[in-house]
Amino acid sequence: MKPDVVIVATGGECLVPPLPGVDGPKVVKGHDILSGKVAVSRGKILIIGGGMVGCELADMLADPGYNQTTGSAPVTIVEMLNDIALDVIPQTRMLLLPRLQEKGVKAVTSATVKEVLEDGVVIERDGREETINGMDFIVLACGAKSVDTLSEALKGKVPEVYVIGDAKQPRKALEAIAEAAEIARQI
Repeated sequence: MKPDVVIVATGGECLVPPLPGVDGPKVVKGHDILSGKVAVSRGKILIIGGGMVGCELADMLADPGYNQTTGSAPVTIVEMLNDIALDVIPQTRMLLLPRLQEKGVKAVTSATVKEVLEDGVVIERDGREETINGMDFIVLACGAKSVDTLSEALKGKVPEVYVIGDAKQPRKALEAIAEAAEIARQI
């Protein structure tokens, strides 16, 4: 095969922050839950990251219909900014926040995670360290990083190589779709 053009759309992967204890047995990646690769059972869940992915996870995991066998789980979101879902479009956010509140999702904002413990985290908030523990699962929803090992290998072998979507830069799906459409028009 000798293609004239290759479009690399290898996506992104969960960003794992360099925290002590982040490789613990109760720590799971949010992307793995959303993709169905990992399921969490009944128990208390702490989500590190209160952006769009963290809030989507909280909405899903706190829903009584999430798992017909185990039901919903108590969910706590830890977010370093002063509010959650700040990267969610306003129309969606105004529906999402009340829904999270109705489901009993707790948000701990303006908090930086310093360490992952066996059953929780150590956070710093207002210059003081606090411990949140008693958790059965700790979910990472700290953003994404690009996955692109292919484009460099193709340079010089294929006349045109385009990197799109999360492989280029993690962002929202609509932006990646628009980028793909623009590349398709150029080709």
